[in-house]
Amino acid sequence: MSIKTKSAVLAVTDVDELSTEQIGERLKETRVHIEAIRALWPGLVKLEEKERRFSVGRNLAQLAPPLRELFTMLLPKNGKPPAIAAVFDVLGDQDEGEDPARFEPELLLVRLDRAEAESAVVAELDALGRDLSDDVLATGEMVIVPGLLALNLAKSVAKGNATYRSALRTVLDSFRAMTKRARKGGGKAADEATAPANK
Repeated sequence: MSIKTKSAVLAVTDVDELSTEQIGERLKETRVHIEAIRALWPGLVKLEEKERRFSVGRNLAQLAPPLRELFTMLLPKNGKPPAIAAVFDVLGDQDEGEDPARFEPELLLVRLDRAEAESAVVAELDALGRDLSDDVLATGEMVIVPGLLALNLAKSVAKGNATYRSALRTVLDSFRAMTKRARKGGGKAADEATAPANK
């Protein structure tokens, strides 16, 4: 499934112009693309948090240039490995290759290529993630500033009018429950979350 070239959703040039229907459509399309990216990289290894923190793989970016040079030097030339390659066969059981009696520079070069390509993807996805996160905050602010004013106004009008109080009951009950939970969990943060905006 791909984004339809004639879809009205493509005509929008700013996310603030999207309708609820278009937002839903874009969320679906985004998930399709995310799954497509996952499918391009099958069998990804997943690490526990402790493994991530202490993995020596963190040093690959710094060590990649000399490693690439070494592995390339050890590759067979004209179908024959260079004489020096035999010296490294003592490490044959360390490269997680197919032959524990032979050091496999060609395999290590492919892995190095993969790690560098995946790092490029990670950098681009991180940049996209930051852009989306920033927009979540900016959009949230555009909702919360008038929204808190509206909630506080709802509280005021409900006090003086039984009809409004009845209409707003579920909204105000939900707001009270939220502020109660927030105050239990967080003092100042709760006050900031529910304070009227001064903009």
